[in-house]
Order: sequence, then C-alpha cells, then structure tokens
Amino acid sequence: MYPRGMWQRYPFRIQETAHNRLVGLRRSTPRSTAWTPKAIPFGFLIAVLGGWVIAAALIGSAFNFGFFNDSSWQFSTKQWEMQLIPGIVAVVGGFMLMTPSRGGGSLGALLSFAAGGWLIVGPILYPLWSSGTIQPYGSEGMKALRWLGHFYGPGGLILYFAGYAHGLFSRRTVVQDTEVAEPQTQRTVTANT
Repeated sequence: MYPRGMWQRYPFRIQETAHNRLVGLRRSTPRSTAWTPKAIPFGFLIAVLGGWVIAAALIGSAFNFGFFNDSSWQFSTKQWEMQLIPGIVAVVGGFMLMTPSRGGGSLGALLSFAAGGWLIVGPILYPLWSSGTIQPYGSEGMKALRWLGHFYGPGGLILYFAGYAHGLFSRRTVVQDTEVAEPQTQRTVTANT
C-alpha cells in the first residue's frame, strides 16, 4: 500500500480515492515568491521615513526640534543607538524593497520591520543596558511632539509599511486559466444495474 519508508515520512496519509487525489501531499497549483513592483512605493516611503529619523537627529536642533539637546551635529551614544542606526537600517531596507531581486525585497522588509520596532521599543528598553534614561527637553507639548516626531510616529509608520510590503512577498498562488467542462444535460438511471 505504501512505498518503502513512506509511512515514516507521512504517518497521517489519506488513502487516495476518486474524490481526493492526494490533496494533502501534492499541490496542483504552482506558487510564486518573485519580486513585485507593488513594493516600490512602500520601499520609497520607508526610505523617506528612515531619512526623516536621521535628519531629525542630525539637524532637528537647528529648527528647535532636537530631542536630547539644542545643539546640532553633536552626537552622543544615545543618538547613535536610538536614532541614527535605526534610521540607517530603515533607509537600507527601503532601498532593498525597491530593488528587483528575488530575496532582497523580503530581507529589506524584515530590516525595515526591525528598524521600526527598534524606534518604538528602544526608548523603553534603553535603561536596561545603560545607566541613564531618555527624556526630551522642553515644555510638555513639545515633549509629546518630540516623542511622536522622533520615535513613535516614524516607527509606527515604518512598521506598518514594512508589514504590508512583507505581505506582498508572501507565497501566493499563481492562477492559471483552465477550461470548464460542459455540464451533462441528461442522466439516465436504470433499476437493477
């Protein structure tokens, strides 16, 4: 009934009948994981948001939108760990999404997802490995705007776009045209057959 060694590989194999043609073991439709041009706008938006995170960290202080201090182009370890590295990773991931390669798009989406997640979770986890905390300066309204503009806003949007773009690269069924058989018009049933 089973070929040699098949019972070990498929212990719950359904026996083939006229109604089921090994549905559980074989796919009748091909699958595709190829790059799609639909990912280009998402890659562009992710790269722009990553550029925003970098620009807000570097020159935000010139427009009174600095997070840690009010001086431009002074980098601290906090800025590298919390803003510049996730911004660079998001830009690289966005460009990988726009590049037509087989596995690069999916990897770019995962990199972007990691960058967006780090922008959201990083400020919460920062006190675990350093001795300080992350606090913006300014009034309460400006503190809220700085949290949204530097971390939570870009991080949430990057997460959303990266998740959507990664869904574009998921395995999808390739639809093929098939001919439909004409239905039978008459059926004869006889007794005692």
